[in-house]
This record gives sequence, C-alpha cells and structure tokens, in this order.
Amino acid sequence: MAKPKAARRSAPKAQRKTKAHAKPRPKPHAVAKAKTHRKAAAKKPGARSVVAAATHAQRFDRNAYDVPVLDLSEAVALASALLASKPAKPNAVIVEETKRLTAARDRARAVQKTRGAGGPSMDARAYDVAMDRAWATFVRRIQDHVELPGPRIAAATDAVRIFTIVSDLSILQLNFLAEFAQIGARLDALKREGLLEVAGRLAGPVFLEEVLRCHGEYGQALGLMPAGAEGDAIVDRGEARNALGEAISEYAVQVMAQARAGQHASWAPVQKALKPIVDLRHRQARTHHAPPPPAPRPVHPPIVRAEQPS
Repeated sequence: MAKPKAARRSAPKAQRKTKAHAKPRPKPHAVAKAKTHRKAAAKKPGARSVVAAATHAQRFDRNAYDVPVLDLSEAVALASALLASKPAKPNAVIVEETKRLTAARDRARAVQKTRGAGGPSMDARAYDVAMDRAWATFVRRIQDHVELPGPRIAAATDAVRIFTIVSDLSILQLNFLAEFAQIGARLDALKREGLLEVAGRLAGPVFLEEVLRCHGEYGQALGLMPAGAEGDAIVDRGEARNALGEAISEYAVQVMAQARAGQHASWAPVQKALKPIVDLRHRQARTHHAPPPPAPRPVHPPIVRAEQPS
C-alpha cells in the first residue's frame, strides 16, 4: 500500500538525501568488462617505457677502437699514450688491466734497449710495392690454370685448392704488417697442405722464388726479420710485441665496457681514454699504404687536317 503524500513529506531529510544519491548497483557483465579494460591497460606500455626502449637502442660504436697490427715501437708508443689518458675514476677491473699493461710496456721497452727497436729500418714502401706485384702475378698464374678446362690439366684439382687459399687479393690493401702476416699465413697454409711445390710448378718456379724473396726482404724492411740478427733476439722481440698487443686489446675492451648503451654521459670518458687508438689508426691509414700508381696519360686526340682552300 503506497504511503500518502503527507507521509512521504514527513520522512527525515537525511534519509531522503541518502536514497536520492545512492548509486545503482552495476550489472555483472559491466563489472567483467571493466576488469578486462584494466588488464589491457596494464599490459599496454606507457610513453616512458617506449622512450626507454628507444634510448637503449643507441649503442656505443666500438669499431673505431679495434687495435691494428703493431710493430714493437708502435705498441710501446700506443701503450704509453693509453696510460697517459686512462680514465680519471677507474674501477677495479681497469686498475688491474692498467697494471698488466704497464708491466707489458716496461718489458717491451727493456727488449727494445737490449735487442733493438725492431721497427722499420728503411723505407718499406718500395718493398711493399714489390711484394704486391710478385704476389698478384703469382695468384694470376694459378688462376689461369683453374680457368682451363679440366681434361687439359692433370693438376686441376690441386690448382683449385691452391687458388682457394691464395685468391683473396684484398690483403694487398692492408697496412704493411698486416699484409706481411696474411701472405705469410697463406704460404704456411700451402706448406701444411703439401701444395707449395705444386704451386711452384703451376705458376713457374721463378715466380714462387720471387714471392719468397720479396716476402723475406719485406720482413727485413719492417724489422720483423732483421738480417744477421740472432734467433733469440727475434723471438724475444716477437714475444714482447705479442704480449703488449694482447694487453692493449684487453685494456681497450675493459674501458669500452664502461660505455653504457643509451647513456651518452658515459661515452665521453671512454672516447677520451681510447683516443690514442683512433689517432694511430688514422696515422697508419696515411702512412702504411703504398702510394697509388700514377694515372695513365690521356690519349691524344687524332689530328685532323684542315681542308685546304681550293
């Protein structure tokens, strides 16, 4: 039975207000839908995470700090420069590598004083050019045998194996020490495979002899195979150079590890500490390559006689 109008008016004011402002109870399917939206929003990455991912993608470029092939004098000079520009606040690992680098540098200096510097004792450019010509000619003569039809040559299989080892002529564009080492490695590979004598027969004995002669003189010009030097001196100098090169490389790796991806503020100290490596690479690029051959003279245009007036 409905209350009379007077009764409704006589209800307490607070009770009427509570009933008027009471929120309706949501339906069950609406509650489930709201939960689904909240879960989707939680999975969706916010603007902050997107910026962080984009920043993390910017990584420190380490290619410029690869340690090149060094002779003993270059290695000692580079180690001294790196120690002079070491980070101001090194961590424990860098401190340990600094001690190792210092010890290797001091040992190399001692070898320099007692055994000689081992650097290039003469201009190596002429020997580099002679080595390039001898090696390129040797490789081309092997290639000629590879390109012949199989039945015409009994050693076709050996020619292919030899050419596979020596075919990469891009090594002639490397710096002096790297080129010397790469050619030596290919000659050693031919010896291990028992193909050096076969290569001499295919290319011609005089061409193989020229390669070996140029390689020996090239090593002497670079100070790696000094004429008349004692065997122990060569071994000591080589061991000191290898140990110092390994210490330089490991030191550079530990310093580069301080450059954090996306944190540009951490890059500047690393770039400053390893700047001597970049400077050395640029200096070698200028000085450790043979000068380019002169350009051929332009062909003179044919002379056209002017017609004589009749």
